[in-house]
Amino acid sequence: MLVMTKITRFFEQLSAENQNVMLDKGTEIQAQSGTVLFSEGDIPEYTFLILSGLVRQSKMTADGKEFSVSLSQKGELVGETALFNGLALAVTATVIEDARLIRYQRQELENLFEEKGEIAVAFMKWSAIQNQSTQSKFRDLILCGKKGGLYSTLIRFSNSYGEKHKDGILINIALTNHEIANYIGTTREGVNRIMSELKKDQIISYENNKIIIRDLQYLRNFLQCGDCPVEICTI
Repeated sequence: MLVMTKITRFFEQLSAENQNVMLDKGTEIQAQSGTVLFSEGDIPEYTFLILSGLVRQSKMTADGKEFSVSLSQKGELVGETALFNGLALAVTATVIEDARLIRYQRQELENLFEEKGEIAVAFMKWSAIQNQSTQSKFRDLILCGKKGGLYSTLIRFSNSYGEKHKDGILINIALTNHEIANYIGTTREGVNRIMSELKKDQIISYENNKIIIRDLQYLRNFLQCGDCPVEICTI
């Protein structure tokens, strides 16, 4: 029997009172798909809380190719890595699905964390998990090659955006092979080949251009997955 584990996002960890504090302290804005919230190398000015929509964070490689680092959703912060240090931002954040956001001045949010212990603790817990997730992504890419990186990325998308389906797990966002390739630093052609093999072997299938993982255990076995918390294995 397939059991889907719910992931608790930063905002969901807060009490109702402190959720309202977070909502009141910032400025609500609307951002259309394609909006760049900040760019790699920018001096940090704002941090954002996602209320709806999707925000992709990416880096440019030395040869000018885009490498997707993460895909953030409702309840998560974006631009938080600059809090309490003021260092230049290491990624570019782009809205890829129309979003509703709360925008905070960096100093304003730092002051709020100092005033509200529960919010600060929730932030530290969430940040620690994000760091572990990033480390595990690069571990899979380095130790398991491009195929392992692709399998890991599919598992991570299933944990972050998966829904139960009669044939397995439906990744409920549209993903092109080019977009998947950007998450593992390879070519679209390489992803095309591996995805075709997985489809032929009935490990995955498609429905309305969305991926269904039919045999998650096959992917996990290839990666020799342990029993790490699902929160660490996210995109």
